[in-house]
Amino acid sequence: MTATLSPGFRQGFDGAVIVACDANYLPYAGVAAAQLAAVPGRGYDVLIGSPDPLDLPEALAAQGIGHVAARDPALETALPLDARRSLATYMEIFLGAALHGRWRRILVLDSDILLERGDPSGLLCADMRGRAVAAVRDNRQWRNPGKRTPDHVRLGRPSAPYFNAGVVMIDTQAWAAQDMPARCAEFARTRLAGVGRDQALVNGVLNGDWTEMSPLWNWQFTWASAHLTAMADPCLVHFIGPEKPWLDRSAGIVPMRYRAAYAGLAAGMAAPDLTRRVWPDRRRLPRALLRQWRAAGPMLDYLARFPDEYALIDPR
Repeated sequence: MTATLSPGFRQGFDGAVIVACDANYLPYAGVAAAQLAAVPGRGYDVLIGSPDPLDLPEALAAQGIGHVAARDPALETALPLDARRSLATYMEIFLGAALHGRWRRILVLDSDILLERGDPSGLLCADMRGRAVAAVRDNRQWRNPGKRTPDHVRLGRPSAPYFNAGVVMIDTQAWAAQDMPARCAEFARTRLAGVGRDQALVNGVLNGDWTEMSPLWNWQFTWASAHLTAMADPCLVHFIGPEKPWLDRSAGIVPMRYRAAYAGLAAGMAAPDLTRRVWPDRRRLPRALLRQWRAAGPMLDYLARFPDEYALIDPR
């Protein structure tokens, strides 16, 4: 499998941060890519990745952002798709194979993510302990690391560390050496149906054999975790629920600074009032605060497992 890079793009580093999307989500992916490209003294390339070539806006290309297209026809026939999830959902799997021999490490992000702080260069240099994948535990296991996820139940497996696929770091050499493309294809053909999509696929193949990153690199934002965000001071904020920052429905839930990041999008791509102050719903806010008060102790224990945001640990 090969990758097609946008004309004129020049690789500058052995690590890359890639925001995955399809044509419909390109405007949102562009917001995150522009933030990543603006990090002072960055030591990584920034690309937007999709299954098929896309024309990037001139403003992104002017920042040195490239585009990479990659897909795996042999795997695609086994992948479940639906109206909500296009083939771009599986970009980390395609890119892990396609970029072997070009980039040593890649950090693949979903398009509903914003950079708050931090330098991904430090993460791309961290010790992955010989594993092909480093990622952040799914928020269902943040307060209860031993929780058995729905995927484990459907597969008839005991609980194991389970990561969220919105931010995945891949060591391309280890990905190839551990035969991940073939293993993913086999799992997709034989076990993925009725279980899930890309997250279920890679977790199903690895079954806990991955390296754990601090949740600050994939802070999974929902209405029930909104007020813990300020305490955690995350690096990457991932809007995993239906309240995407560019939508009307996120008003009063997603902080204004996140909504404002999308204010420059073309008409029709975002709500027209992203910089207007909206206060939380008075019925929903007490429930969110109570839930986060109950979670405070376990969350502090979880965050304390990491010496700093660039340290990787064994998830078991």
